Amino acid sequence: MPVAIAFDKKSVNHQLLLGLTFDEMTGVITHDRAKPYHPMTLSGTPATWNSLPSGLPFLRFDGANDYLQCSAALTGDLDITGDFTLLAWVKPNFVGMGAMVIMCRNGTDVCGWCMWLYDNPTLGPLLSLRTNQGGSHSECWGAGFTAGEWQLVGYTRNQANVSAICFRNGEPLITNIGAGGMLNPVACAGAPAKKLLIGVQDGEGSNFFKGDIAGGECGPRAWDRELSIPEMKYVFLTEEHWFS
Repeated sequence: MPVAIAFDKKSVNHQLLLGLTFDEMTGVITHDRAKPYHPMTLSGTPATWNSLPSGLPFLRFDGANDYLQCSAALTGDLDITGDFTLLAWVKPNFVGMGAMVIMCRNGTDVCGWCMWLYDNPTLGPLLSLRTNQGGSHSECWGAGFTAGEWQLVGYTRNQANVSAICFRNGEPLITNIGAGGMLNPVACAGAPAKKLLIGVQDGEGSNFFKGDIAGGECGPRAWDRELSIPEMKYVFLTEEHWFS
């Protein structure tokens, strides 16, 4: 018989810093299965517990007042300043919305990082990544995302090459990077330190996410390393069955 491999022994999960599950289905706390552990509080309305026919849990965000937060004190390990990877399964609803943050730990033009979706009137839905450098920021984006459809979205960031790659469903996309490349984010360790937020921008009053974000083994994730292209494809291929 095949031997099951423990979650944290799978090579793709090495250096995983965040792995939210959304599987509680009640209350206002959702847990993190990554070793650093970041319990998050459902805040605002808040987002509502749901599950797919496959049994996969997800949270539905109303685009007006729903978000998740984890205190700055518990998220210092997510103050990533080198290589990193961000991933989430999302089903966005762009109607009436501008930029919609998926996840961030940042202060715009101050410190940290932020990943969000935006339905550009000319180019269609874009996935953007920003790193902040104490008075300025670096930014990149990729096109080809879809409203009202489950899709795996994310970025890998490479410190040595000052670059980033945008991904959809495990495939790298053409990634448009601003002049100067994707510079290191400045750490957010100083006062005021920053929370980890899902579904809203720093300040917790703008850029709310509208739509669904999956949990279970497909929940929002962050690594303090750059996953390879084959690893990104592996994540998609081993998880897409939940959404069939």
